[in-house]
Amino acid sequence: MKIEIAEPARMTQSGSSLLRLIQNNDMPILDLLVRESIQNSLDAYREDAKYVNVEFLTGEFEAKSLNSHLQGIQEELNNRYEGRESRYIAIRDSNTKGLTGKLHFDDVENNDYGNLLKLIYEISKPQEALGAGGSWGLGKTVYFRIGIGLVIYYSRILNENDEYESRLAVSMIEDENSVDSIIPSINGKIKRGIAWWGESIGENKTRPITNETEIEEILDIFNIRPYGNEETGTTILIPYINTKELLNSNRLIHEDDDKQEQLPFWHLNIEEFIKVSVQRWYAPRLNNQHYNYGRWLRVLVNGEGIGLDSMEPVYKLIQGLYNKAIQKESIDKDLQSVDINVKAINLRNVLLEQQAGWVAYTKINKNLLKMTPPTNKLSPYIYINQENLDGDTNRPIVLFTRKPGMIVSYETSGPWVDSIPSSGKDEFIIAVFVLNSNNMVVGMGESLNLEEYIRKSEMADHTSWSDWGNSQLNPRIINRVQGHVRATITKSYKEDDNTNGNKLNSGLGKLFGDLLLPPENFGKKPSAGNDTSSKSKVVAKHKGASLKLDNDSIKFTSSGVQIRFKVECSSKISQLNLEAFIAMESGRLSVEQWEDELGQEMPFEVISALVDKIGYKGQETRSCDLRIDNCSAEMSTEGIDLKLLYSKNGIPYGLSVTTKEKASLIIEGTMGIKVKQKNIRTVLNIFTNEGEK
Repeated sequence: MKIEIAEPARMTQSGSSLLRLIQNNDMPILDLLVRESIQNSLDAYREDAKYVNVEFLTGEFEAKSLNSHLQGIQEELNNRYEGRESRYIAIRDSNTKGLTGKLHFDDVENNDYGNLLKLIYEISKPQEALGAGGSWGLGKTVYFRIGIGLVIYYSRILNENDEYESRLAVSMIEDENSVDSIIPSINGKIKRGIAWWGESIGENKTRPITNETEIEEILDIFNIRPYGNEETGTTILIPYINTKELLNSNRLIHEDDDKQEQLPFWHLNIEEFIKVSVQRWYAPRLNNQHYNYGRWLRVLVNGEGIGLDSMEPVYKLIQGLYNKAIQKESIDKDLQSVDINVKAINLRNVLLEQQAGWVAYTKINKNLLKMTPPTNKLSPYIYINQENLDGDTNRPIVLFTRKPGMIVSYETSGPWVDSIPSSGKDEFIIAVFVLNSNNMVVGMGESLNLEEYIRKSEMADHTSWSDWGNSQLNPRIINRVQGHVRATITKSYKEDDNTNGNKLNSGLGKLFGDLLLPPENFGKKPSAGNDTSSKSKVVAKHKGASLKLDNDSIKFTSSGVQIRFKVECSSKISQLNLEAFIAMESGRLSVEQWEDELGQEMPFEVISALVDKIGYKGQETRSCDLRIDNCSAEMSTEGIDLKLLYSKNGIPYGLSVTTKEKASLIIEGTMGIKVKQKNIRTVLNIFTNEGEK
């Protein structure tokens, strides 16, 4: 494809300025991607469709094959990426109209740009349809922040001649001031950091390619099939993504935190993150055939659907609250015993009808949210990516939505929540406000429904509502709605206000460093270490032995985790154990307790332990290759015995190291843990025995 480089001109954006337009610093970048991409798909639904289908795809591709299609930057991309792992993420929708409209600005009449030109070649061109998600046209800049700024757009439409037509174009936005910028300058002029690729229609002038063979050749690079039969839709491909950076973006818990808290399972790979993010922001519309403003949403991730049965309990509750608010009785069978209140929020003198919307709310205990064994779901605050700042009590959670069905924000403080009493540590107040979108605003001198009033109040990232007015009136609708929501919920629960609850166990979610009572013959409870190294931290100590973990070397796999460890003994010992336990919000369980008291199959097992360095204090460690697993559960070398530890039911849960003579050991290796239930959180500890004197 030929390159078209944006030339400098008056009143034009540069790449660096576009990348700053919607720099939301509070929300993970993958959340922004999910919110924006799904909203674009929902806004483009086909009239004959019952639902909108969105699929997220991830995988690897061969860099050289892609680069060969990108004139002007091929050589630079090859130098950077050829021979390296290159990954992509794609968002593919169907049952949508696709990127309709003219292929080039020269063909535009009456300012009818169409979806294609707005998305690929323009900025600040918003959706104009009533009830659409976007009102600024800036959200699409998130695509350029996911990878290196390179985005591929592929679409199939039914054109104005009632013929199916495919079109594909590539765009790139980068910081033109960066020393790593890729887009070349044109004729020695200053760089703008913007370029497109497509079919040449003149000097430095392109439009999307429409040749089916060429389009399929590009799609084959990513193993993505073209649309066929009567399908229409759009696929957005983002190559050269950095999965680690995307997963690290704006998360509350980090691997190098002093407390070594375990990351929620969806922060371990992109696919799981997307599944949770879709539920977090689109629970009201996801698989909800009761959604009453158009087509409901169906989502797949690499071919696996997010079904109602697989939704997390807190998101099922949110969908149930939404349905109750719109006067539908549908709620998940596991939550039918929940006492849900629904109240109309009425405003006088500013609306044609008094109802501004409805709030559905409940106080639910952690048992119904499946936060107890054996499922052990996480706290709602973790699912909404927010901290509960009260600690010893639970702050209310209020969320709100308008016609598109995307949750605008989760609020735990501020004007939506202040004055609502907190609940005890075992209960949560959760509320959903649903706007009465079709109601009309009066007194502003224009025909304006409530949906459009709110839509115009949202910022470019659509994460809040705020009041606005014109020369005739500022009706302060948002402020008044917030006050009524607070008062309504407060009235229901103020008598239950309990501010004396016990402080939440700060061990929730810890992966390493939760220190447990040792088993018999292993002495006193160990204490936490104070190593300040940013890379390798002491996370447990016991009787002269310390356990260090190298955060940079921890690897998450589709089945579990590979943990790099180092044990150093300052005193002589005859035995040490590395044991995995189960972290609970209300405490921790040993393997024995899990099997005996709960009667449940172990949710994890140690599948391997590789010791590759071993030695004695004061001596240089030597390399070795001692691997034990279920096939070879014991191994010895020079007076040192290694073996797996097994539970009563035969499940391996740790590593035992025994010396024939007491010694100060240094051991380095890797432990592989298979996680059978991804909501289970494991802790790793060291216990030592000095042996006989």
